[in-house]
This record gives sequence, C-alpha cells and structure tokens, in this order.
Amino acid sequence: MSDLSVAEAAQCLQVSPRRVRALLEDGLLEGRQVAGRWLLSSRNVERRQQIAPQAGRPLSRASAWRVLAVVAHADDALGELAAPMRSRARARAAELRRCQPADIPRHWQQLLGSRARITEFYAHPSVLKDLLDDPKVVRSGISGAHDHGADLMVVGGAEGYIRSRDLPQLQARYALNPDSGAHANVRLHVVEGDEASWLFSQRVAPAAVVAADLVERETPRDRAAGVKLAVGV
Repeated sequence: MSDLSVAEAAQCLQVSPRRVRALLEDGLLEGRQVAGRWLLSSRNVERRQQIAPQAGRPLSRASAWRVLAVVAHADDALGELAAPMRSRARARAAELRRCQPADIPRHWQQLLGSRARITEFYAHPSVLKDLLDDPKVVRSGISGAHDHGADLMVVGGAEGYIRSRDLPQLQARYALNPDSGAHANVRLHVVEGDEASWLFSQRVAPAAVVAADLVERETPRDRAAGVKLAVGV
C-alpha cells in the first residue's frame, strides 16, 4: 500500500489540495504527518473515490424519511408501503450503516439532504429554552446530541424539526428573526408533508436523525460528533 502526497490525493479526488488538507484536519480523511508533510494511504483515497453517489443527487424527501425510519428503528412507519419500497429503504439504510467514518458526512448528506428545508433565525437567548420545550418542536442536531451521549454540549443555540404549517406561529410566538449570518442561533428543519409523522411523536429525535443533522453543520466539532453517532446507529 503506497502513500500519496496532498497534491497526488487532490488529483485522484479531483479536488484542490486545500480541500484535501481541510478533510484531513476535520478527520474526514486519514493521514499522517512526516517531517511536517501530510501523507495519505492510497487505500483510503481510493475508498473515498468509491463513495461517489450513483444518482448524483439526493433522494426524494419521502425516500429520505423512509431510509431514516429504518436507520432509526422506526420500521413500523413503513408498514403500509409496497414490499419493493420497503426493501429499497432497507437496502439504502444498510448502505448508510456500511459507510466508513471518513465517508459518512458526504454520503449521508447525499442520500438524506432533501429530508427538510433548513431555516435559520436569531432569537433572544431568553426564549431558546421555551422554544425547545414547545410541543411543536422536536429537538435534534446540537439540541439533541447530549440526549444520545454525544460529547457535545452547546449553550446559546437551538435546533429542531417542525412542520411547515407551524412555522408562522412559532416565528411570531418567539420573535424569530430570519438570519443566516453569524448571529443566527436557531436552526429549524422544516418538514413538508406527512412522511415524517413518526418523528413528531417524540420530543427528541432519534440518534440517526441527530447524526444526519450534525454531519451537515459547518463546525468540525459538530460534524465529528455526528460521525460518532452515525457509527453507532
């Protein structure tokens, strides 16, 4: 098994050397430093090449929630589906579970990215606890990680799932101001339709859903916590 330099790995993966270094620093690619230079095993680089999505786009919203239901052990949600659709959801769930840790963020996002519409807001810190305790909100992401034993405690932020029909009422009740910049402290995953009805019977999202949210975040610490949760589902 040979070693590759950052430049060689970048050429294989068809990304920039800067992107390869970022993947190394985030723990999404394995490598070691020798005399101040990164070296990557060709096997790990090849493995990352092999996870390119087959369809090139996320699953539909309904399909994403079916896969999450299987991974979250909520298989009863598939009860009324035709047998081929159940089999497809279980096969895709098995595919997610087989992912190597370095591959999880990319592959999970590719399959599950369409499950909800992400909206970000700024809210006064005094209302965050009440927002997360609201029965219309299912805590997830940074607000659900600690419930599943993740080594991640976030103060001053809130994340959860809501139904699209509840967004106007929640926005008014907690004075949520749209803000996707540095001041945003609320992230809501807005779900259309009824595909995720099984999720809204819970106060905290299952570990698989929390993991899917965390691996989509920009902070390396959040993504790393998501990868650890995903490995255990």
